[in-house]
Amino acid sequence: MNSVYELLKGYIPIKAARKVRSEGDMIIASNNSGHIYYLNGTAAYIWCIIDGALSIEGLEQKIFAEYKASPERIKNDLVIFIRDMQWKKLIRLKEVR
Repeated sequence: MNSVYELLKGYIPIKAARKVRSEGDMIIASNNSGHIYYLNGTAAYIWCIIDGALSIEGLEQKIFAEYKASPERIKNDLVIFIRDMQWKKLIRLKEVR
């Protein structure tokens, strides 16, 4: 999974969701399908810090400061989250120039 992180770390995730509700559980509605997705606490935190400016590497550093988990665990979880959100078309990736 680390090699995937190395490929993705220079990209900036851009949100592409129709609607987000954060009172209580984090709920996101897809732009394309209208499907509703629920995010757990860690996934909701990652979603909230995606601002269209931070690269995936920047997100990893911010998550590390907040959660104090091992860098490998954070990278793995972040790659899984990013790939899942891409598959659901809730984010797209923009290359850092």
